[in-house]
Amino acid sequence: MIIAIPMSRDRLATHFTKAPEIAFYDEHQQLINRVANPAVAGGCSAKKAMLNMIIEHNADIVIVQFIGERMLGKLLDAGVSVSQADNSLSIAELMTNAKDLNCRLVEASQGRRSINHEKKGGCCGGSSGGCGCGCGGAKTTSSILEPRLLHVPQHVSVGKDSSGKAISPVMYAGFRSVK
Repeated sequence: MIIAIPMSRDRLATHFTKAPEIAFYDEHQQLINRVANPAVAGGCSAKKAMLNMIIEHNADIVIVQFIGERMLGKLLDAGVSVSQADNSLSIAELMTNAKDLNCRLVEASQGRRSINHEKKGGCCGGSSGGCGCGCGGAKTTSSILEPRLLHVPQHVSVGKDSSGKAISPVMYAGFRSVK
């Protein structure tokens, strides 16, 4: 198991994409690698580079204090678990808490809304031609929206049906335009 921690001054960074570095640890709390965060450069392509770096390092869990809903959704869609913690904890405490399923963020709406993205007209829209983030959105005249299902871990359930089988909730990561 590999755990990624966004770092600032040898602590958990308060905001995920603004962390100067990402540290990768194994399950024995041994540092594997510490890499400069490409998202610090700013912009959607830099954030995509950060996401790709985490995926390329085969991170199973990312620990965050605060994260935007769009990045959270992308991590979850990529199959990376996200654990929320306070930056006052030591690395050992962060790693222990990361294994606690009660600390996991399981839907994109648990992240913070991006005010800047909305100011630019949302997903690649707006008068300036959009953000150019490659988020899958495009200028469209259609106002029909289709829900995008979010991957739900098998251990999450909302109860049991009459036969005793666990009922999984349906969670949405957002909506996309239908063309």
